[in-house]
Amino acid sequence: MRGIGAAIAILSLISVITVSHTVEGSVGPGSITEIGDAPDILWGSEGIGPEWQKIDPNNVTYFGILSLNDSVDIFALEIFSEEWSMIGFSIEPKGNVSISIQRLNQTSWSIEDFSNLSVGEIELDNGTHAVRVERLGGYGKELGYAFSLENLGTVDVDGEYVNLDWMFTPFYAFAGLLLILPFLVVLWWNRDELVLGRKNKLVSEQEQSTLIALRERFAEENVRDIGIEEIKASLRVLSEKSWDSVTDEFGLPEIRHYTKDLDICAWRFDDSRKSILIGIKTGGSEWNMAAIKIFSPNGEEASIDRVEPEYMFQDDEVFIGDLGENSTTFLRLITVGYVSSVNMQISGLMDGNPVAAAIISPIHFESE
Repeated sequence: MRGIGAAIAILSLISVITVSHTVEGSVGPGSITEIGDAPDILWGSEGIGPEWQKIDPNNVTYFGILSLNDSVDIFALEIFSEEWSMIGFSIEPKGNVSISIQRLNQTSWSIEDFSNLSVGEIELDNGTHAVRVERLGGYGKELGYAFSLENLGTVDVDGEYVNLDWMFTPFYAFAGLLLILPFLVVLWWNRDELVLGRKNKLVSEQEQSTLIALRERFAEENVRDIGIEEIKASLRVLSEKSWDSVTDEFGLPEIRHYTKDLDICAWRFDDSRKSILIGIKTGGSEWNMAAIKIFSPNGEEASIDRVEPEYMFQDDEVFIGDLGENSTTFLRLITVGYVSSVNMQISGLMDGNPVAAAIISPIHFESE
């Protein structure tokens, strides 16, 4: 019985010593617990002191606690291998704490590299490095954590670096051409604007001057005293590109008839009771035997006195003739006497089909 009692006593003593040794922070494989409260800052140029607990990364799990007012724990990580080692790491519970393995300069202790994933790997050379655990949640209470370190073996960092840029030259050429191709396509589409840009600008300025002059002349009462040839020449200057310029200069038309293949607009002028500017723009179809007839919705007699440029007209109708596809034509009608309101009817053939329409909204002139 005495022998059995002595054996039990010896086994109990060994268990107590083992537990005590583990709690005190023994370094080695297995589990390690925190000794005291780990510092929350990295050691400085004076080197590592006894307050920083040292950990061996050979397949160890470390258990620690962030106290109520503690947010960061810093530990020393010792690498004894003369070659570079690949160290794997992970931490629990994910979301509430983060771990960062920091590779330190062994002279100045500055951070040269770090990895701060929840699970990851980092290459470390011989010496002392740092493990930083930081609280991300669970504030206002103690927070337990456990991180594991695993030595995955040595890493061969020696070798000769070879410049292989030449292997990527064809790729760079192809990628550059692929990226610049849309720009070249846009340049090709706009080649006329780019090559003839200055010429078009001069034409636009000329059209603007012509429109301003026409507006001033059309607004004068004594139209017969105006240089007729000058007005005719000005109307001929207006081309397809003048359509938007006329709208910008004269404003929105008071009468407009718009379809897919035909756009007819008419403008009057504040100071003129007899003059109407009519613009006709065709689309993808010809307008043959085109004619425009004016009438007064109030029953007044409306007839044409003159058309500029010269077109054949009779009484209240002007015969324009044939207009080609995508063409723009401007003409001026001067009425006989004063008419308070003028409306228009259009007629002709489009693609061989008769076209006839009466525009609903008339032009109203000011009373004399």
